[in-house]
Amino acid sequence: MNDTPLISVILPVYNAEKYIVDAINSILNQTFRNFEFIILNDGSKDNSESIIQSFTDERIRYFKHDNCGLAATLNKGIEYSKGKYIARQDQDDISYPERFAKQIEFLEKNPKICLVGTRARIFTDDLKTYGYHNHPSESSVIMFDLMFNNPFVHSSVIFRKNIIDEVGLYNTTKGMYEDYNLWSRMMFNAGLANLAEVLVDYRHHDQGMSKASIFSTKNALYGQCVLNIETLLKRSALLIQDLPALIHGEFDRYKGSDLKDLIHCLSEMEQVIVERFPNQKELIKERKTYYLNILKSAHLSYRLKLNEKNVLKFYIIKIKNKIENLFR
Repeated sequence: MNDTPLISVILPVYNAEKYIVDAINSILNQTFRNFEFIILNDGSKDNSESIIQSFTDERIRYFKHDNCGLAATLNKGIEYSKGKYIARQDQDDISYPERFAKQIEFLEKNPKICLVGTRARIFTDDLKTYGYHNHPSESSVIMFDLMFNNPFVHSSVIFRKNIIDEVGLYNTTKGMYEDYNLWSRMMFNAGLANLAEVLVDYRHHDQGMSKASIFSTKNALYGQCVLNIETLLKRSALLIQDLPALIHGEFDRYKGSDLKDLIHCLSEMEQVIVERFPNQKELIKERKTYYLNILKSAHLSYRLKLNEKNVLKFYIIKIKNKIENLFR
């Protein structure tokens, strides 16, 4: 193995005996060969260890530890890594052979981009196509999307290791998306991108190490959205809390900010992102319009639900009064 690999591939494993062979082979079969393959066994209780140890490729570096969770395991992998770039691979997903070659070529040509992902085919255990993650490729659109969601397939990303020195490791705090939080911190320091090509098969099921994480909650999504918008606009405000609440249809969180103020907030976000990416003004405007339409639709839905509740409340009071009159 090369003593100074260009890429450090990090694969966390937890009870993955059903899928791990395909995941490992998809990395070993990459056309780009200059990498180390760090496989971390996070306290698996099945046959994962014996399966991993059956591989003899010299690029594999195997570690095991007591169960500590996905984020902490990923941090261990980064600390063990030697490469200029960190590549992610999940235990149940499959990377296409050209994935690394195409991503490294992109990163080497675009020094202002710190992370690049790819699009992905979503498939099920019976190998049928479930759909596609066709995330945007342009940095400006990705930055707008990160205000409200995570436009990256975790298992598809490669990022520059030195960005970790600037923004820190994966956050292990409970109630937080470890990947969404890290990409959000990265975007304020450098550009992020996706290749507009499917280079990963993303397995859709409920038992995946990252997919079944207890941290993947609505609270985590909402909290990260609020934090991102506050960081972008450099202030806190009730309407900043209400904006993602409506965008995600979380009406119980909505405190009633005026629709005009929410629209103005979206326009402020557009302006800040345009200042960051002045050559992508039209793309940013289109993305703002996309979220504006979602916002207006959500606000209308909220008003209709509110009216339904008020009508129901009116009739309940009316019926209650009639019953009380019967006993007077």
